[in-house]
Amino acid sequence: MGLAQHHDAVSGTSKQHVANDYAQRLSDGIDRAIKVINDAYGKLLSKENRTTPIPNQFLCHYSNISVCLPIEEQKQFTLTLWNPTIHPVTIYYRVPVTRQYLIYDPIGNLVSAEYLMIPDTTKNIPGRISSAQNQYVFPASLPALGYSTYYFEEKVDTKKIEHKKVITTTNEECILQNEFLRVEFNNQGYLKHIINLEKNLRVSFTEQGLYWYASYSHVNSTPFSPASGAYIFRPLFPEALPVSVARRINCTKTDTVQSALIIFNEWTSQEFNLYRNASAIEIEWTVGPIPIDDNIGKEIIIRYNTDINNEKKYYTDGNGRQVLERIRDYRPTWHYIPDDPISSNYYPVNSRIWIRDQDRQLTILT
Repeated sequence: MGLAQHHDAVSGTSKQHVANDYAQRLSDGIDRAIKVINDAYGKLLSKENRTTPIPNQFLCHYSNISVCLPIEEQKQFTLTLWNPTIHPVTIYYRVPVTRQYLIYDPIGNLVSAEYLMIPDTTKNIPGRISSAQNQYVFPASLPALGYSTYYFEEKVDTKKIEHKKVITTTNEECILQNEFLRVEFNNQGYLKHIINLEKNLRVSFTEQGLYWYASYSHVNSTPFSPASGAYIFRPLFPEALPVSVARRINCTKTDTVQSALIIFNEWTSQEFNLYRNASAIEIEWTVGPIPIDDNIGKEIIIRYNTDINNEKKYYTDGNGRQVLERIRDYRPTWHYIPDDPISSNYYPVNSRIWIRDQDRQLTILT
């Protein structure tokens, strides 16, 4: 990853054959790293009372679309999670499964987990080949710069299994709430409010969702007026259009996680997850394949319009390190004339972006 961290590699803004080359290089690097991982894992494991060989570790390359083929139909397997940060963390992890399991933590305690269906928006992703229809969601505690291994053992008598209560609604008002946050959606799938319960602060939203700009086409391009495409974000019109005039919302609530899945159409969706004891909202989006049957290129964006009075100022990271103040249609070192008023106000965001006023701040971490 470090060798291929080119500014067009991970972001996908390069031409397709360049992106394919990066993908191949990353894949080769991952395959070689697996051997290093197995060597290190064998040395880290205790050698006392070891009677069986150490099983090979492998990576689930497609876990972002709920696929892990090597564990499908297995009666038992282990899951090792690594924490690269310098402080201990608790995360909520999802494991796609084809059977029902009991989950044990590193010291043998039974872990409380939710057994949920994988959403159709994920199962219908083109290229997803998996028999997994369900997933386990459970909290995992990881030490600083360390790992934890969880053990999955098949439940023998599934007829006696009592699942936790799951509440689901469709196209109704949806409220997600835990100890720290309250997130409110109306029955049409629009985000209306996020409330910080500790500080009694509210951010209201007038717009939220996926939108698209029509791309400046090659037909009108010149050397001095290039088309939108690889390396260039150049909308044809200043207005972004919603990807759909209507949307559906599915609301799911369990003891561990509460979710609002907003389905715009067959190729775009957005999921808001609020976990127990979490002070932030997890947001996942799914886009594609983008339809181009109309011969119009489409630049997809996510938009949040709030009542925060940020006075045209916003803040983004500089390649994941420093934070820079941005001002719309302004440059601090020269007199700026906004000849591209849309693209000139977009910045690459590797880790974070926020807006704020005197009392409130809305931050998006990537």
